[in-house]
Amino acid sequence: MTRVSSSNCPTQATNDKKIVRRYNAYYQGWCMAFGEHEAAYHDDWNINWLFAEDRIGLAISADLRKRISRELLGQREKPPVVVLAKDSVIINRLHYLLIDEAERDNARRIRDFILESSELHMFLCSHFCYPPRTRIVTFSRKKPLTIMYKEMLPLELLVTSD
Repeated sequence: MTRVSSSNCPTQATNDKKIVRRYNAYYQGWCMAFGEHEAAYHDDWNINWLFAEDRIGLAISADLRKRISRELLGQREKPPVVVLAKDSVIINRLHYLLIDEAERDNARRIRDFILESSELHMFLCSHFCYPPRTRIVTFSRKKPLTIMYKEMLPLELLVTSD
């Protein structure tokens, strides 16, 4: 089974829609440290899951980093659309299937965090515990440092029940 595919954004019944404020670093390669967290990490996963009190993160493998960064942070006329479903993460045309039960449980935790948050901010972080050049797509209840990040068009985040 292919875990990653590209197609048009699906039409799914959604439970909730959030507008997420999106930020990009002023200089390529700059990012804040993610900080203390609990990790659901597996060497075979392309997306690993990080959980902290006021933020959650998706540590992206080198295989997916460029594709996901382009979809999430690339300059476009239209902001990206992200869909968090029970068995997949969809970013514009990029579909990532959550095959493992642990991955689906982690996605549920992230969906719960998002639905409980009144305001969300998305930006890239890093952490010394992970391989070099690993980037963590971070969803936080707090804004990132304005000295390091500039705000972009917000993204649309859809949370589905199916």
